[in-house]
Amino acid sequence: MSRFKIRCAVLLAGICAALSLTGPATAAPAPNGGLTLRSDIAINARLHELVFTTPDLNAPTYVRVLLPQGYSSARRYPVLLLLEGCCNAAPQARDWTDPAKGNAEAIVGNTPVILVMPDSGKGGFYSDWYNNGHGGNPRWESYHIGQLLPWIDAHYSTVSGRRGHAVAGFSMGGFGAMSYAARHPDRFVSAASFSGALDSNDPQAVTTDEMLAYLDNPVPGSLWGPRSTQEIRWRAHNPWDLAANLRGMHLELYTGNGNPGPFNKTYDSTEGKDVHPQSVSMHNRLNSLGIAHEWHDYGGGSHSWSYWRRDLTQYLPGLMATFAHPPAQPEPFTFTAAEPRFDAYGYQVTVNRNSPAFTTLSGVTHNGFTLNATTSATVVTATRYRSGAAYQVTTSTPRGKKSQTIHAARDGRLTIPVSLGALTTNQPDIDTLIAQHSETATITIAEHI
Repeated sequence: MSRFKIRCAVLLAGICAALSLTGPATAAPAPNGGLTLRSDIAINARLHELVFTTPDLNAPTYVRVLLPQGYSSARRYPVLLLLEGCCNAAPQARDWTDPAKGNAEAIVGNTPVILVMPDSGKGGFYSDWYNNGHGGNPRWESYHIGQLLPWIDAHYSTVSGRRGHAVAGFSMGGFGAMSYAARHPDRFVSAASFSGALDSNDPQAVTTDEMLAYLDNPVPGSLWGPRSTQEIRWRAHNPWDLAANLRGMHLELYTGNGNPGPFNKTYDSTEGKDVHPQSVSMHNRLNSLGIAHEWHDYGGGSHSWSYWRRDLTQYLPGLMATFAHPPAQPEPFTFTAAEPRFDAYGYQVTVNRNSPAFTTLSGVTHNGFTLNATTSATVVTATRYRSGAAYQVTTSTPRGKKSQTIHAARDGRLTIPVSLGALTTNQPDIDTLIAQHSETATITIAEHI
């Protein structure tokens, strides 16, 4: 890969964060969403190349699936979604299994895991594109999370649910792995970044990410819009801003500092000046939040396949140990999103606005939750209450308390309206939004005796 492509890959990977108002974070994925398998070619006994068409992309798209040795439908296997960096021509799906690049088949060996390696565009950024307010294709997140992974679970013998799914990637794919994990923490039990650009608040990231997106569409503002006017759309996918969502997950971060190392003899500014500072920023953010993670700042190293192969090799043992003994869903949990509609761990939140603004659902247990939002909302709980039973729901806000009786639906969910002030903000800061721009409602739930 050329130095230009490498640099692009990193920064683009790093800018991170576009937000679609109707992306997968807003609703549970459909079983297939129009995804159609067009061909399945066996490269060898383990490796298959699939070609799909989907309404979320304008052209057929490739996926490589590497099955475990001795794959049998009589047992179930966990899944690792393995993501690609920027700038390579389609099909990007082939890079991780190219012996001269990822060499994943040899690295995985007899490890009992299914690898899923999809296309991602030259600079797709694992996002549903804003397209200057028009929306539409490409919708990479809707495709990968809402269509491809459910299809894999339906057509292969996989371990279902969060406990059987992980995501990892390099460069832009490192961003994608941490962004997908933070936006969908109920879908993944582990996430890893190899030389990922993980904080788009880095000033260098903006220009680079826009430049890399031009590889797929040269119209300015297509990816997430201009940063100057659409900052929240950038930050709504930014792993740094969404880091609190990663609590309870097995996490690993790998980065070099660009200096000469075992596989490079000269300084690499892409790794040293672009990716490394963003990875350090993410590491510090996780530490400040008290979120456990493995930090591999290995010193000398460049932005190249030699190091990403080593990263994958080192990640596999911890990943498989996590699959063997998956951590429980965090309880209580916290989840932050900027979409007007989102879901997490079975809870569905609809905020009464059309424009994006950060909302946080926190302290969520059977006994209630706290909601920080800029306006009123409706929260539909997970299925955890007695069907038809009556519950006293008390909402406490700065204006006082209000109690109401709500009956659980047949599926065991409560639908709770939350009245808050009609506050607005266009450029919220993730650290000060809750204190300065939103109101807090604390909801307690008790069953009537």
